[in-house]
Amino acid sequence: MASAFNYLVIVFCTTAGRRGALLGTDEEDLVLLVWVVVDVETNKVLSFKQSFIRPETSELPEELCKTLGVQPDVITGAASLDVVLQQFDQYLRQELNTKDGNTFCLCTDGQLHIRQCLHPQATSKKVELPDYFYQFYDLRKEFRRSHPEAPIMIDVKDMAEYLRIEVGSYNFTETGVDECRTIASIVQKLITDGHRFQEPEKVRGKYEPGTYEKNDSVPDDTVVKARGLPWQASDRDVFSFFKGLNIAKGGVALCLNSSGRRNGEVMVHFENSENRDMALQRHKHNLGKRYVEVFKATGEEFIKVAAGTSRDAALFLSRDDGHIIVRMRGLPFTATAQNVIEFFGQECPVAGGENGILFVKHRNGKMTGDAFVMFASEESAAKAVEKHKQYLGSRYIEIFRSTTAEVQQIEIIVFPPQVLSRLHSEPLIPDGPPQTIPQTIPTIPVPPALLTQQLITSGAAKDCIRLRGLPFTAAIEDIMRFLGEHAHFIRPQGIHMVYNLQGKPNGEAFIQMTSPDHAYMAAQSCHMKYMGERYVEVFQCSGDEMSMVLMGGPRQIPKIPMPIPGAIAPTTPLAYPSMPMSSPHSGATIVPTLPVPARHPGATTFLPPHHAPVYYLPTPPVSPSAPLIYPGSSNAFIRLRGLHLGIQPHEVAHFFQGYGVPTESVHLQPNGDAVVSFYTQEIAMKALQDKQRMFGGKMELFVA
Repeated sequence: MASAFNYLVIVFCTTAGRRGALLGTDEEDLVLLVWVVVDVETNKVLSFKQSFIRPETSELPEELCKTLGVQPDVITGAASLDVVLQQFDQYLRQELNTKDGNTFCLCTDGQLHIRQCLHPQATSKKVELPDYFYQFYDLRKEFRRSHPEAPIMIDVKDMAEYLRIEVGSYNFTETGVDECRTIASIVQKLITDGHRFQEPEKVRGKYEPGTYEKNDSVPDDTVVKARGLPWQASDRDVFSFFKGLNIAKGGVALCLNSSGRRNGEVMVHFENSENRDMALQRHKHNLGKRYVEVFKATGEEFIKVAAGTSRDAALFLSRDDGHIIVRMRGLPFTATAQNVIEFFGQECPVAGGENGILFVKHRNGKMTGDAFVMFASEESAAKAVEKHKQYLGSRYIEIFRSTTAEVQQIEIIVFPPQVLSRLHSEPLIPDGPPQTIPQTIPTIPVPPALLTQQLITSGAAKDCIRLRGLPFTAAIEDIMRFLGEHAHFIRPQGIHMVYNLQGKPNGEAFIQMTSPDHAYMAAQSCHMKYMGERYVEVFQCSGDEMSMVLMGGPRQIPKIPMPIPGAIAPTTPLAYPSMPMSSPHSGATIVPTLPVPARHPGATTFLPPHHAPVYYLPTPPVSPSAPLIYPGSSNAFIRLRGLHLGIQPHEVAHFFQGYGVPTESVHLQPNGDAVVSFYTQEIAMKALQDKQRMFGGKMELFVA
């Protein structure tokens, strides 16, 4: 026998989209499956079959129907992919008498039909492929082994001509019919010439975890970088995205930002360059509802992400014997290993008990609220993930699947931060003391109307968040919807939109939360979520960091003054009535820590280099050249009728969260009405339109 198998089953796939060398690159549905069975012992063709497949999402090209010589309803009325594959399986097992010990193996023209077409299509449609789809013979490689002296072959027609096989009137249209007949003839010719089909190509059926060291070497032509993943995506999700391609053991390394959180990027190491090249063809394919971008990367980049030196992480992973790892987030800082074991309970036992738990700590040894936990089986891990957002004590816990590479990157928290992504390469405040600032800093007289207003929050408490990457058209309402349940914990007038020198949004905003815990949870839940077509980065920060970023950081200040048009400067007092300024006396002056642009035309000031000047505006956003409107000067009001008598002013202010309504602007009436003042008529009108449907009573807008 000239092969390790009794039969070779030649398979050819046709999709509603691209074919030939681009087969499978557009994710279009399969519409035709053709197969030919060759008896290796007798070297004869036993059967020729074809089955049309009903496309589920793809439009059927008219040109394809003409090429195949069928009416469109023949394909649109055909069986679905799962039914056709079931019929294919039944035919092979019955006709080839597999119960009697006969064996068979698939054979294709190249790698694309199995790796880029059948496996991805079956995965996206949740169809389970039989085991024999995980090995196949690549006719082109078998031809090269048999005839190493032959020139490069473009297609099966070239191979047939080289072997002097008569193809007659075959119509080579890359649709499968005549192609399969030609492949069968080539297989028969190779068998006749004494070629033995011995070692088939293998397709990995599941992801195999593994670890890497800093001194490991990974070839550049085996690595890709993918970005745009959902932030909760695991290594197995990445494996599913690249299903059909062989990812090396431990070859999925999810990237983390400088805070130890996933940033939607991943480095993937494949077994060889051939699989890497096919992975690049999946650029902008979909993972769930999001498309993923795929680019070339280097082995060095992969090792930087995948390899780690943390002793705690290394000890934890040394106990990994094919376990599945999940990551817990939001743990109480006092949580113990026993608390974690009790949280998961007997239905999903932790592998190794307390040794199967790794708590993530800061450099100072304090808990971060994160932990990695091992489970012995997929079933236990799945049950563990089902506990997502269940409570441990007074905190709800987020649970996600994790990877060995993510555990190894724990050093970015335990040890000094490293650059692990293009998005998070610097901390908000550079290390070290600020550089010397010129002493000739002008004092800025503060108008009496501003003396009762609030400065932006300050201090080291991380009770703020920073949004980066906002659509330039984003409004306050868009940010509130983006934050979802976390919007309930925004301080009154706590949203600050950032504008450039021209008065246009620069895609950033700072938000003051009611506590560091609420800022932390908002940053973790909303980081890398999409607002429209753009993903938004969300970081937890302090008031000091906020001020520092707005002023460009403590860098060297140039000596050449630059004219600045009128604008609201970052250190200009804002219209916040809830926090008085440090000096309550009329005529006081404020000396800012950095020079700021004056608000009158023609003034000069100094700007930090390397940073485009930015200015923030209080909630709600107003034109940079418009005058500030302070409480007491408003002439727009909304009256609410039908309130219950026990309502408090802060509850009404919270109802108008995001429209610049402090508690002091709410005036309750003895009859159950409330009058709420707004900065402008435009804001009041917007609030009325947005909130009218949410209020059970009656709302009226009037102008004083």
